[in-house]
Order: sequence, then structure tokens, then C-alpha cells
Amino acid sequence: MSKHELIDAGTLPPVFGGNQPRSVAELRTVIQQAMDAWLSKTESERTRQAYRQDVEQFLDYLGINPTHIEHMTRVLPEDVTAWRDHLLKQGGRADFDGTPSPGANSTVARKMTSIRSFFSFLQSYGYRGANPAHPHFVATPKVPDEGQTPAIPPKMMSALLRAPDIEKPTGIRDRAILSVFAYMAVRVDELHQMNVGNITQDGEHTVIKIRGKGNSIRKGVIPPVAATAVNQWIETAGIIEDRRGPLFRPGNSPRGGGADGFRRSHMTIRAIQKLVKKYCQEVGIDQAVSVHSLRVTAATEADRAGVPLNQIQQWLGHRDPRTTLRYIRTGQDLDRSPAYTLRY
Repeated sequence: MSKHELIDAGTLPPVFGGNQPRSVAELRTVIQQAMDAWLSKTESERTRQAYRQDVEQFLDYLGINPTHIEHMTRVLPEDVTAWRDHLLKQGGRADFDGTPSPGANSTVARKMTSIRSFFSFLQSYGYRGANPAHPHFVATPKVPDEGQTPAIPPKMMSALLRAPDIEKPTGIRDRAILSVFAYMAVRVDELHQMNVGNITQDGEHTVIKIRGKGNSIRKGVIPPVAATAVNQWIETAGIIEDRRGPLFRPGNSPRGGGADGFRRSHMTIRAIQKLVKKYCQEVGIDQAVSVHSLRVTAATEADRAGVPLNQIQQWLGHRDPRTTLRYIRTGQDLDRSPAYTLRY
């Protein structure tokens, strides 16, 4: 009997909060509900249809009838690997004579992201099994990185965060700006718009209201290491009572280092970009790095730490997990190069 035929209810794994499903039909219903909930998170009908097609194509490759979606709980990493290799060999459009063509790396990566995102959502929904499409198990095809924003290696990020001269008020401000970028993965325009009053306490968490694309609002946690830097800046600038005022402000004079105070206006996006570029150059970071690299770096490091894709997606404020995937760099770890082990 194929492993994808209907399975006996007594052998079903504990799922959705640890409950033992009473029947295959019950498991099927719950997973279908999870599928519908996952798709409904995306506002675009076109995107929902693409996600559904990716999942159904995956099931069809495995010989699973989409109406028997409960078999998703039995998918293994080797199933995802086999599907990836199949798509890379013949997942593209057929030639004029009907011969399948290889699938583009970017297309295959997008489809794998759909499967990975669905399993990640299942886990958030209560499924206690592993995500068989997680990059720890299955490598995503490398997408050519020409034109992609490069990430910053962790060691260089550490040097970057230490670069501002905190003996000067502007250095204290700049360290706070770099910390928010590094630990909160915000866009430059999101940081530009922040006001002092956007920062609040939610229980034990320090949070800030972030206005994203399309005027969408999300809450971002400011971890202690960044909160310390931000609070020191607020205290130095004397703006704690100015709740409606801008959080990050330009100095009253270009060369005053903030010693003569700060204007009650938002730093321009251009000024923030130049600030980040200046510190990157000071610590010897690649010239191709931009302010957006800090966001890419945060997403990449969160992925390496094992954070589920759907959580990274929400953190970055993305509507589409495929966008999130483009932020994650899976390049070679130069620190572990075999070259460093050689002794002649």
C-alpha cells in the first residue's frame, strides 16, 4: 500500500494542540480549515490562487488527491527535495513540441516558499510536526544575486553598531538609529516617520508603532539592547515629553555634533541614508551595502536562527512570503571556509 493511501486513524500523529484526531475525516477537515485560513491572510485574490496552485501542484506530484489534504502531515523532506529537483529539470513551460523545459531557479524558489509558508502556518495553527520544507532540511535553489541588496556579516554588523562616537550627542543618536535598523528590520521611511509617542510599554515589552507601506500599522518590539540605545538618545536630546515630536532629529548646525541642540523636525530619508553609508565606510563594509542591507541582514539572521518564515514575514511587514524569501541570503559562510583549516 502506498504511503499516500488513506491511513488508519489509530496511526495518526498528534496534531493541533496535541489532540489525537478521531478519524481521517476529522484531520482532513481541520487541515483544510487551516489551508483556508492561510490563504485568507493574503488580500490579493490573484496571490491566493497562486498559493493554492503551488500546494495542489506539490500534492499532485506526490500522487495525493488535493481533497485528501490530510496527507500533508506525512510529507517528508525527501518529498520536497524530489519535487524541487523535478521542477528544476522540467518545471518550465513546454517547448513547441511539448517537451518540458527546466524551471527557473526563481520560480522554483517561489513555489518552495509557498510550501514552506503553509507548513509554517500549520505549526502556528497548532501542528506539532516539523516543517519538511525548512531550509535546514531542503536547500532552496540559489537565485542570481545580481542587483540584490547584499547582507552584512554579523561581525561587521557588530563593528557598525560600535562605530558612532557616543561622546557626542549625534553619536548617541546615530547609535540608536543603527540599533533600530539592526534589531527591528524597519524600512528607512518607517524610521524617518517615527515619533517619540510611538514608543509604549506592552507588559514587559517595549514596542513602537510602525507605519508601513499603504499606511498599514504594525507593532514592533524594541529588544533591550536597542531600547537602551534609543532611551539614551531620548534622554540626551531631552525630548521625552515631546510625545508628538519626531524621534530622530537633525542637529541645529551641521558641524555642532548636537552640542547646540536638535531641530524639531524629522531627519530626512537622504540624511539617514548618508549616515548609514558613512559608518559602513568607516568600518570597511562593502561599498555595495546600503541602508536596506540592514533590513536584509536582520531577515537573514532571523532565518538562520530558525524563526518560521511566516513570523519573519509579519515582522518585516510583508503581505507576501515570496517577498520575504527575497530578503533572506543563503550565501557561503566564509568564516567556515575549508581554506582556513589548511596548514602546509
